[in-house]
Amino acid sequence: MFTQLDAYKEQLPSGNDIREPIHCHMQTSEPNRRIASPHFHDAIELLYSFSGRARVFVSGQPFLMEKGDLVIINSNEVHAIWGESGEKVEYLVIKLDPEVLYSTSRSIFESKYVFPFTMSKSSPQTLLKSGEMASTVIPATIAKINDEFSHKDYGYDFAIRIHICTIFLAVLRHWRQSGISVGTESINDSDFQLMRQVFQLLESHYATALTAKQAAATCNLSYSYFSRKIKSITGRSFTELLNYIRITEAEKLLTTTDLSITEVAVSVGYSSTSYFIQHFKQAKHLSPLRFKKRLQQSVFDKNETFLS
Repeated sequence: MFTQLDAYKEQLPSGNDIREPIHCHMQTSEPNRRIASPHFHDAIELLYSFSGRARVFVSGQPFLMEKGDLVIINSNEVHAIWGESGEKVEYLVIKLDPEVLYSTSRSIFESKYVFPFTMSKSSPQTLLKSGEMASTVIPATIAKINDEFSHKDYGYDFAIRIHICTIFLAVLRHWRQSGISVGTESINDSDFQLMRQVFQLLESHYATALTAKQAAATCNLSYSYFSRKIKSITGRSFTELLNYIRITEAEKLLTTTDLSITEVAVSVGYSSTSYFIQHFKQAKHLSPLRFKKRLQQSVFDKNETFLS
């Protein structure tokens, strides 16, 4: 069972074979064992299963990862892993700084492809089953990464970066072909510049009494134009985006601290505990207390139903 004492913000090991911003390693575990306590990190993480069954909890939701499956864990998403019964669990772990997905120019053109894995806080799909990836280049590309990582020939770290970008492109194309919207197809360069500025503002000021009027002024836009633009780009109002960021930050505190629900509410910018609980329920479909207990007490309940 996970407890609050187990939770932490993970940093990439100082002894990486592949230095930051990319880290790869093969994770193995006997069945029916804890593999990773609840934690989060700035890196985007990919898990590709080679054998066994593992239950991966991402933002409080359980997913059953089996041989040939790919799990995408977004930057700063709380996650935990437990090896299920059966054969030994073995999977490749790839952690990367989001900037790995950009060219050195950090062009806005490329931002729209990285956006679903970073600024949006959660990708449209966490678990990709082996069957739905069969017609993509993802399994073959994973094999190439594993081969590069195992042999470490000259330029292997550069090769792995190229293969990682190939995987993310394949995922984006898979979503598009499957009718899964990532919400960025029609956004132009100026819109992305605005959204980058807005999310930077949200990330740094979510715990304050930030208003749409203040945000508009910071972006040198009128309140009415700013509000319409944010709504047209994201489908959400500025206040809805602010609450979304606050709830995401609250998840981390509920998982990695012993703060009370009221203390968490205040820490992420809510002046009212009841208002915080209301918004948390809307976003996560369970109360903050139930979310906290789920990770502390029920994360390894064998009778819990898998979501896959």
